[in-house]
Amino acid sequence: MSQPVVSYRHAIIRAVTGNRPAMVFHVVDETALHSICERLAESERAFEILRAKGYGKSGQLLHEVAALVPNAS
Repeated sequence: MSQPVVSYRHAIIRAVTGNRPAMVFHVVDETALHSICERLAESERAFEILRAKGYGKSGQLLHEVAALVPNAS
């Protein structure tokens, strides 16, 4: 797992189980959790790419920035 995925995984587990180390809890559906974390990491990377290409302003949400990208022809 990449570092952003691991960070999201730990944050999700802590949010659900309280402020205890994420590694001490058994995850019932590891596949679903991994999928969610991968999607979050991919979204973060896409947002960084769009901002680097000059789309959007500080404080805009990902879907707002994505709406600024012209349609493919």
